[in-house]
Amino acid sequence: MAIFNYAAREMTAKIVYYGPGLSGKTSSIQYIHTKISPKSKGKLVSLATETDRTLFFDFFPVEFGQIGGFKVKFNFYTVPGQVFYNTTRKLVLKGADGVVFVADSQPGMMEQNLESLENLRENLKAHNIDWDSVPFVLQYNKRDMPGALSVEEMRSRLNPRGVPDFETAATTGMGIMEAMKAICKAVLEDIQQKNKRGGAARPADARPQPAPAPAPEAPPAAAAPSAAFGGVPPAAARAEPAPMEEGVTVERVTVVPVSGSGATALTLSMPVELQIPAGMDGTELRVQVRIQTRAAGQVSLGEVRAERRGEAVEELIPEPPKKKGFFARLFGG
Repeated sequence: MAIFNYAAREMTAKIVYYGPGLSGKTSSIQYIHTKISPKSKGKLVSLATETDRTLFFDFFPVEFGQIGGFKVKFNFYTVPGQVFYNTTRKLVLKGADGVVFVADSQPGMMEQNLESLENLRENLKAHNIDWDSVPFVLQYNKRDMPGALSVEEMRSRLNPRGVPDFETAATTGMGIMEAMKAICKAVLEDIQQKNKRGGAARPADARPQPAPAPAPEAPPAAAAPSAAFGGVPPAAARAEPAPMEEGVTVERVTVVPVSGSGATALTLSMPVELQIPAGMDGTELRVQVRIQTRAAGQVSLGEVRAERRGEAVEELIPEPPKKKGFFARLFGG
């Protein structure tokens, strides 16, 4: 599922390219990688074996512009095609927000296509991902090969859901970017629909819970991505999230005496324990450090103290035990 980082205002979605061995999965994302602006992509990582060009996965993160005030990123993966790498395929598929199935159009490859498609169903089910609703796009690859199977036959055997499908040739790039744009659009629309439904409910915790902090802003509605991919038709109107309400704020001051002039290195450990009430997907932790110089080089480090709606509450960070003379012995003062 998509990951929202409210502190950095980022949303990250995962797209996996799946299919039989040597069907063109790696070549597809290699082509995509060459067409994306260097400012909008990360490094492409590829691990190869003797039998297939991908042992673990190919991966590159792509920035996708701003949507609703959030910077959107897509992480692209491929899986190894051989059956004996199923454990790795299942691991890479975990947490996928969308899947592109790359089928081989060559004669004699239909059985491998069907076997890989059934394997995809099983691995999605193992991760509690609904096959009937997961964003899904089909590539009928190697359309440039002599004697390629007809699109009608490929569609009737491999596309019972009627999802978007594309004739592609990864070596020349035919249809590759169109398929990529389609899966990105489908993923953004799916995230928007899940947001409207409120997402999956967390199981209630039997232990007593503190009063919940104000809920964070809703994830952004899907919209048109940036020009990094040449533009995709907007999935929905842009929706700016409401400003985040102030929740629990913590502030505490710890004074660390430092004697003498010049550079001094300090290491300060602050244990933090967070409790997320039932029904909340997460919370946001902000740590602010203030350094204030005083006479004789004394330095104050600002920590966190808890407050909710103007009333002081119990401190979340316990006061560390005082060790007399520790810093004096450490810094020689």
